[in-house]
Amino acid sequence: MKRNFLAAALAALIVGGVASTTVVAQEVVVAKADDIALLTKIKTTLIQSGRVDGLDVNVDVKDGKVTLSGNASNEAERASAAEIARGVAGVKSVENKLQLKTK
Repeated sequence: MKRNFLAAALAALIVGGVASTTVVAQEVVVAKADDIALLTKIKTTLIQSGRVDGLDVNVDVKDGKVTLSGNASNEAERASAAEIARGVAGVKSVENKLQLKTK
């Protein structure tokens, strides 16, 4: 009887562990999908803005935190890129690592 109880308890722990692992995996997938959606929206907005050469700006997103890298022609373009990124719904923060192009 004691052996059956231990086996049942062990089975319950294993099933519970698998279930919680599945939930965590689903949360990771949703977070990644949210980041990809943000990246796409930011990149599209940069390209369409006319104030920034969006093809020169790299956008990375992790947990809603945006990092801009690449090149800007001048300080106004650099500042505009950060402003545009901050204006996208869901962005938590923006780190602007854009470098000014050397002439």
